[in-house]
Amino acid sequence: MKLVIVESPSKGETIQKYLGKDYIVTASKGHITELAKGGKHGLGIDFENGFKPHYILMNDKVNTLNEIMRLAKKCDQILIASDPDREGNAIAWHLQERLKDLEIPIKRLILKEINKKEIAKSLKNTGEVDLNLFRSQEARRVLDRIVGFKVSPFLMNFFGPNLSAGRVQSVVTRMVIDREAEIDSFVPENFWNISATLSVDGQNGFDTKYDTRVTDQKTADSVVKSITNKDFIVSDVISDEERKNAPPPLITSTLQQMMSKIFSIPADKTMKAAQKLYEQGFCTYIRTDSVRASDDAISDLRDYLKTNNLSASTKTNLFKNKDASQDAHECLRPTDLSVDPNTPALIDPAEKKAYELIWKYFVASQMSPAIYSTLKVIAHVDTDASIKVKATGKALKDPGYLSILDFSSNSTSKIDIPLLKKGDVLKLFGKSPIKSEKKQTQPPPRYSESDLIKELEKKNIGRPATYADILSKITNRDYVLKNGNVYKPTELGKKITNVLTKFFPFMDYSYTADLEKQLDDIAENKSNYLDMLNKFYKPFNEQLNKAYCSFGSKICNKCNSPMIIRTSKQNKNFFGCINFPKCNGIQNCEENNDISK
Repeated sequence: MKLVIVESPSKGETIQKYLGKDYIVTASKGHITELAKGGKHGLGIDFENGFKPHYILMNDKVNTLNEIMRLAKKCDQILIASDPDREGNAIAWHLQERLKDLEIPIKRLILKEINKKEIAKSLKNTGEVDLNLFRSQEARRVLDRIVGFKVSPFLMNFFGPNLSAGRVQSVVTRMVIDREAEIDSFVPENFWNISATLSVDGQNGFDTKYDTRVTDQKTADSVVKSITNKDFIVSDVISDEERKNAPPPLITSTLQQMMSKIFSIPADKTMKAAQKLYEQGFCTYIRTDSVRASDDAISDLRDYLKTNNLSASTKTNLFKNKDASQDAHECLRPTDLSVDPNTPALIDPAEKKAYELIWKYFVASQMSPAIYSTLKVIAHVDTDASIKVKATGKALKDPGYLSILDFSSNSTSKIDIPLLKKGDVLKLFGKSPIKSEKKQTQPPPRYSESDLIKELEKKNIGRPATYADILSKITNRDYVLKNGNVYKPTELGKKITNVLTKFFPFMDYSYTADLEKQLDDIAENKSNYLDMLNKFYKPFNEQLNKAYCSFGSKICNKCNSPMIIRTSKQNKNFFGCINFPKCNGIQNCEENNDISK
């Protein structure tokens, strides 16, 4: 008998169906340990001993672990099948540490998709916990604990209770605030759109636009005068084809963007739906930033396109990953192409929509380009060749991949420009053939959820799997408001972000992206945990001390940490070390001095 430990009960139920009676499947329900905090454990990190973390068993996981151990004693092997990413490897490592005293062989079971074929293949290729991925997760966990548990008290001391800072969440808040500042400082510029309706036969008109940008009223009036009561000569007719290549399959971030943009489903709901799809065996592992698909998956897809009379690309479409992508997993794709988006097995609306996008984008990724017919006509005033107007049009000639991505309505588009040739004479057409409209440039829009996720990915801030949690945090903490589908900063968000940006380099976009890169390097065994944290911690601690001192605090002469105003039982103010009770350093201060003012 073998024990298989997964993360979620629903995933376990799916796997149990494929494994049969020789296996027992149970779930850890996520992490079983957490970093200790408070009292003698402080931040749960031993700063004097290589940033060694101190882990404790979660209170609500005592019974879970006991049940896992009870089942393990019935078995001759333990297979830990937590998810194949950093968090999954961390869960596996902690389970292994808690179970190793049972002296039962423990192996790692990697499942990138949940179906009979993949499970059978994985059982033949069991391995060990990926220590590089685990150490990368541990470095992230320690790094986030340091920032969150040291900077949050600073905010609460000087700006009010229930505030928090985070290595990523505070930077995302800054992005929303910086965009608002761009909007506030935006100075609109005037411009004029000048158009002329022309006809070659006196029966049908088509619209043209003046071909030069106009930014003042005087010039606009002059242009209108120069084309009034004039004939035009066709200078050029350019007919061409435009090819639009198939997009890559979805990854975690693009799934979140599409779900928000097309269906107005937020990132947190998207991730829950995608996780359910993975656990039920409908799609591959959902936390990925790679657009790569396996050779077998591509081969199966191209066979599917041929069998179903869909236009496959002449050659296999290859897609390039971002430089920052880990490429540890395949793209998001269906595990069985024959299960189309209309499958009755999917009842939950969010799961159905998520699967629809995953399926369609994967199928479309190996299809032929969409081809448009394009036409551009340039004409000039018959008495002045320098005064030009133009008309452009585009019509879908061959939908290619668009036939799958539901943009088939484009096939009805047409080019509303008559057949013309160079030298044709065009006359003004209609009662008011010339129009001059004053316009203004618009400020950049506030971030929608899909736009903000896209920008986070572009700046390499955080990881796609954490975006939903981050966006929830900054709204729940009242640092930003979500009005409809756009984010707007609050005054509280602006106030604390200005202070954090002033004192802490982790608020810089490039600095944050570099930290992510260092975590990736640990995962790829190009760097190590201790070097990364040593490089970060000393300057961070100096920045924290400087921030406290700028608000009137002092530095403890016992442990070199900041001190804050505390009040004695005699109602006297004094400076006390923030590390109390671990450090009992105190210093005198003036009577009734209030450091928060």
